[in-house]
Amino acid sequence: FKDDNLINIDKFTISEKSECFIIAEIGNNHNGDMKIAKQLIDEAEKSGVNAVKFQTKDIETAFPQELLNKNYEGPNSFGKTYREHKQVLELNFEQLKELKQYSEKRNLIFFSTPFDIKSLENLSKLDMELYKISSFHVTDLKLVEAIAAREKPVIMSTGMSTLEEIDTAVEILDRYNCKYLIMHCVSSYPADPKDLNLRAINVLRNKYNCLVGYSGHETSANIAPSVVLYGACAIERHFTLDRAMKGPDHALSLSPPGMDILVKRSKILFDAKGKEEKFVTDSELKARKKFRG
Repeated sequence: FKDDNLINIDKFTISEKSECFIIAEIGNNHNGDMKIAKQLIDEAEKSGVNAVKFQTKDIETAFPQELLNKNYEGPNSFGKTYREHKQVLELNFEQLKELKQYSEKRNLIFFSTPFDIKSLENLSKLDMELYKISSFHVTDLKLVEAIAAREKPVIMSTGMSTLEEIDTAVEILDRYNCKYLIMHCVSSYPADPKDLNLRAINVLRNKYNCLVGYSGHETSANIAPSVVLYGACAIERHFTLDRAMKGPDHALSLSPPGMDILVKRSKILFDAKGKEEKFVTDSELKARKKFRG
């Protein structure tokens, strides 16, 4: 493992020797409402996460016109077409700037995933401390390269990607000498526990010799903390005020009680993980003396 691949962000170091870096993925769960966005940040702070993440899209650039023009009326839709739906959910630059300041006052790291180069250029004006490459964009090599060129740490999810596709993206990150963390992810919404294949975390660490994490879409709060035992040093989970709210991602997100569970169990399992060696602990000495003399 490359010790020089540790990622230092503000007051937090992401490493296998540090407690797990927990990201509350707010994404679109603000429903286009700044009041909800700030409530989510407040609740994320209470849960003890390290960072909040949003998503930023230039609608006309990020999605095919055919998709944008499609009818999109349903219980989780905010418009008659996919375009109208996405437009309602999108936050502008000034709103993101306000949310970044709001987050930082609460000692939370703020960042947002760019879905296209135009959004990346806008986000770069916010001076974020790190960037995210979503699973959707592992094969968007122009965007991967544009993010790598920002010379900031990168977190890259790997849902629905082959190792060959990840190889190509990692080659670009290495070319720009990026600090990066690769997230194991299964892009099913929601993801069935039997499909999570958590042991792929070991595959990613061994193949790329880098920091690894986990981005989950399962409905349970109990599974994600276990990745700490596989050496994962970051966990990202979608976050909502109420899983029954209108919107496409709320049902697969964690509400505040679920995020509380994730954060607390991650800390407990980090302490319990220990070292890859067998030894007599100090706490065992009393029993050892009593029973063995």
